[in-house]
Amino acid sequence: MSKKRKRPQKATAPQDDPIKKRQKTTATSVTIDHPVLSAYYRRVVTLRQYLLEELPSSSKARQRRINSAGKRDENQQSDPNASIAASTQGSTDGGNDFGRFLDSTLVGLLHSPSPAELEARHREYAIFSQSEERSLLGTDTGPCNHQSEIVDYVISHLFRRSTKPQHVLANGFNLATRRQIEDQRFGAMTFNIPGVVLQIPNPHVIAFKTSPWTNVLSLLGGDGEDIMSKLLIDCGVFSCVDEQKGVYRQISGAHLSELEPLKLEGESCLGQGPRTGQVKTIPKVPNKPAGVLHQPNSIVFVRRRMLYARPAINSKGGVRFGLRHIHVLNRFPNSSNLAETVHVMKYIFPRQFGLHNVFTSVVDSRETVQPFKDYTLREEEIARSKVAQRSRFQSVRPKIPKRLRGSPLQLVQRLQKRSQTCSYTELLRHYCPESETGPAKLGSAPSSTPENNSQQFVTQIIPSRPPPSPPKGAECKLSGATGPATERNDNISRKVCLLDYATPTSSVSAFCRATLRKLIPREFFGEGEDGISNQQAFMHQVDRFIRISRFESLSLHEVCNNFKISSLRWLEPPSVTLSNGQHIALSDFRKRTEILHEFVYYVFDSLLIPLIRTNFYVTESQVHKNRLFYFRHDVWRSLIEKPLADIKYSMFEEIKRDKVSRVLQSKQLSWSAVRLLPKATGARPIINLRRRVAKHIGNRSYLGPSTNSIMTPVFNMLHYEKDRMPELLGSSMFSVSDMYPRLKTFKDRLIHSESESYRNGKLYFVKLDIQSCFDTIPQERLVPLIESLVSQEMYHISKHVEIRPGDSINNSKGSSHKFGTAQKPMAKPIRKFLSKAKPLSEIRNIPARSTDRVKALRRNTIQVDTATSKNHSGNALLDLLSEHVRKNLVKIGKKYFYQKNGIPQGSVLSSLLCNFFYGQLERQVLDFLQDDETLLLRLIDDFLLITTRPELAKKFLGVMLSGQPEYGITVNASKSLVNFEATINGTKMPRLEGTSFPYCGNLIDTHTLNIQKDRDYSCGGQVNVADTLTVESSRLPGQAFHRKVLSSFRLQTHNMFLDTRHNSLRSVLVGIYSNFVETAIKMYRYIKTLPPRQRPSQELVLQTIRDLIQFANKLIQSKRLKTNSESAAEVTSASEETLQTSTLKFQCAVSPSQIDYLGAAAFRHVLTRKQTSYGSTIQGLQQIITRTKPRTDKELIRMRWITGEANKMFDNWRY
Repeated sequence: MSKKRKRPQKATAPQDDPIKKRQKTTATSVTIDHPVLSAYYRRVVTLRQYLLEELPSSSKARQRRINSAGKRDENQQSDPNASIAASTQGSTDGGNDFGRFLDSTLVGLLHSPSPAELEARHREYAIFSQSEERSLLGTDTGPCNHQSEIVDYVISHLFRRSTKPQHVLANGFNLATRRQIEDQRFGAMTFNIPGVVLQIPNPHVIAFKTSPWTNVLSLLGGDGEDIMSKLLIDCGVFSCVDEQKGVYRQISGAHLSELEPLKLEGESCLGQGPRTGQVKTIPKVPNKPAGVLHQPNSIVFVRRRMLYARPAINSKGGVRFGLRHIHVLNRFPNSSNLAETVHVMKYIFPRQFGLHNVFTSVVDSRETVQPFKDYTLREEEIARSKVAQRSRFQSVRPKIPKRLRGSPLQLVQRLQKRSQTCSYTELLRHYCPESETGPAKLGSAPSSTPENNSQQFVTQIIPSRPPPSPPKGAECKLSGATGPATERNDNISRKVCLLDYATPTSSVSAFCRATLRKLIPREFFGEGEDGISNQQAFMHQVDRFIRISRFESLSLHEVCNNFKISSLRWLEPPSVTLSNGQHIALSDFRKRTEILHEFVYYVFDSLLIPLIRTNFYVTESQVHKNRLFYFRHDVWRSLIEKPLADIKYSMFEEIKRDKVSRVLQSKQLSWSAVRLLPKATGARPIINLRRRVAKHIGNRSYLGPSTNSIMTPVFNMLHYEKDRMPELLGSSMFSVSDMYPRLKTFKDRLIHSESESYRNGKLYFVKLDIQSCFDTIPQERLVPLIESLVSQEMYHISKHVEIRPGDSINNSKGSSHKFGTAQKPMAKPIRKFLSKAKPLSEIRNIPARSTDRVKALRRNTIQVDTATSKNHSGNALLDLLSEHVRKNLVKIGKKYFYQKNGIPQGSVLSSLLCNFFYGQLERQVLDFLQDDETLLLRLIDDFLLITTRPELAKKFLGVMLSGQPEYGITVNASKSLVNFEATINGTKMPRLEGTSFPYCGNLIDTHTLNIQKDRDYSCGGQVNVADTLTVESSRLPGQAFHRKVLSSFRLQTHNMFLDTRHNSLRSVLVGIYSNFVETAIKMYRYIKTLPPRQRPSQELVLQTIRDLIQFANKLIQSKRLKTNSESAAEVTSASEETLQTSTLKFQCAVSPSQIDYLGAAAFRHVLTRKQTSYGSTIQGLQQIITRTKPRTDKELIRMRWITGEANKMFDNWRY
């Protein structure tokens, strides 16, 4: 039987051609995963993919044309569509660039318009393009083209839809007013969109009207207008700035900074298929009641309200303890009056009465900067609700919601009675007596250190004559509390540690819990054993609320989590009585929970926080970081009475009462408040210029802008002048990291010059500290200096936003471990609002915004240009600066003062003004330091001189210690330091012992200029590690623990400590190991601070350590790649001088195995001392150590020496 004949194949068509063509023409649903964009858009695709998906399925030729655009293969010569695409792209190189443009530009898909809306747009565009008015106008980009018409139509459509569209293409445009149309001199520039004027050029509009976007339109064919308009109106378009770092800039679409993330938890935003319908901006919660904005786990008590409170004063001038007279329980005390009781219930259960509450109401940002309102006074709102009720009902009798009748009403009446019989003063004297405070009880270790004995009590300001004495009572109280120490030293009141007089936290907690037990009827917590358990759980949370650190807080969910609601009989409906064991209906259970949440929130927000505010002054300290201290108001008043008198006399000038109102009305800037921050042996004044002051218009009040926000344009102007003339700043540094490149360059210069002093290790170090530099700068010299710097008549201030990924957990290559939830939520992206000043001449006709900041941007950052931009006159900004410096208005108590000396410390301008001023000092007084073998560094007021010439060092000491009255400079000799013998004007300078010279938290080797971190600077034996931590226990504590461990290591890792070209390999290894040890100590203390049920398991701890070691390797490797790529880019266009300094490149000669060994050894060293709870974790660390153990004895000995030397640094740490 013969074989069946096969049809012969064509020689011109390879076998795989049909498959290849099908792959090209099929639009696969590919989604780009970007950490920021994927959080805001349903899908993120490339521009090429978007165009393929938008084309009709029947347009095979156009799909192949877009697929082949910018691509070169062996079949391009025979493919007619490829030749057509190539003809639209120009040359071969241009085609490749066009292909990269299509693949690197990203499109974010938010929502899809309906077919009816698309059809309406199509008709609208046809009318727009054929309008007679538009045909008479010229275009801004030359001859009229199709793409230009589409862009103009999009802008017109946006303004037809909204008067102020939040869209990138609408930036710089406004609706035309009659006056702007008639007279072009009012800032409007000619443009070809009827009814719209251009105020400021928009570079993105210009870019969309030119190539390569015109080439994109030519590829789309007949549907090009609809596809392009849909892209610009409904989608977000992002151009690539740095492909390796994933940095993009938004060039079209709704401002990304104004959008809310789609999902924060639950379903991932990626890979779940296209999502349709309305975008959800609130995390999805199962069975969430309608109208609820905030769930209990997102309602966090605003602890910030209890800080820095002023005391209530009685008629005799003394402190009045207890709740303030404006509290609702004091204003409506009559429990027999039903109307007053119902009024109190409206404060406790506002949601049941339809009033503003934290669950369903939106907070107006013009009324408060806090996430939730302060409900101390609700009278206006209640009065409005009464008027509305009377208009609907004729009865005046107060209406009580059904669920609040009966037992809830009776319990609130008992609450009123108990409030009137509660003796707050006696409870305070019993639980927080004055005898418990003072050095005799708490110890005075922080105030007895030798280096602090020379510091003055408050501000280190030396007045020209003694200030007025405080009242005798206050002075006796201070001296009487110090005990025998006062007899040994008459001036002990000037050196006492304020923290010794703080009330112990345990006493404050006992007072608050006892007061709440007196106030709240026990039936509110339930009956029987369950009621006792509820009350104990509640009081435990009260104690925790008082003990946690400054930036920590509790959520409503945490407080109510262990409540047994079935035992709360007062929550039962009045007409329903359930027998024991009977189940509660789901709707009834939810209602009970809702009412309980209102009651608990009221107790914490309106009873506990006001109780703390009216009895204690709560503040942090400069020494103990985040730890809070509670001072009785009467004790705090006595402590600060004399210091405040010193401040008023030396720094401020009081304004007479009859002039206060006129001054407040004439000033552009509002007043600022002063508070005292306790230090080791005194306190320092803090002026809060970020505070928004309330302004009144008629019967309504709102928060005005803060002083710092008003001064931001002045800061931008000075920042522009700084960048234009950096030599005016002299040796100024704006961060500690700025000294690294300068030290490295200086060391390289000494090596190349073959300096004999450097080879012999003879470098002379001088560190000087200017006493109260901000408070002593002469205003009459500063303002003229700044006026001479301003070079432009007009400045354009533009604002943009940088959005980067939140600190989420990203395990590499799919490694996963449980964190308490089935899926890991995406952390909310972090927004950073920035502004920049430019001369008005540089704004006109610029092609695009400068990308100077690209190198400094973090990975996966998105840049968004906002519509907020404004032109400012240079003279107007100088007038504002003069008012800010010369007429800084401060409020102390009820009086107003002008700051007569110096510049405001809390101002956004302070550092910049100080650097300009001291830069002039260096040019006019310290010009003798201009030497190749001399380096001068200055961080604000901390001078550091390094030189090989001892005569220059001594001359510098002599000039500075003699003082410079013209610049207000007085050197604090006790805080100065040298590394050689020096006696200036009879004063012997403190000399360094050893070779590690401390400066700004770092140690510089006086022989080799190696840089190490000063571990004693941040947590030297006086500070508990727990005081430096902020524990997150409310939501996802396991993930927060993992994130904070990695962040702790990243914050300590800087190029200056890792560079083996500048530092020795041994010092770099010691630094890496020390970073691991400090991270391990903080990790251990973090775990101990967490509640027992929320502490991570040993498996999670070990996995976190492994992730940290892996993260450390990647972090160091990324620093190598970053610096090498930057150096390579510089070398390609470098001069011979640059090539000669190629040795300045960063290098880290540390192997991954060394990092693994040091990381595991550091955590084993810390956890071995606490090995009871970490047995399996230590075993896992030992396996890592065994695997990465050095193979040679020499290397092993070096590693053991490194770990031994580094462990000595932490002997005094308390954890």
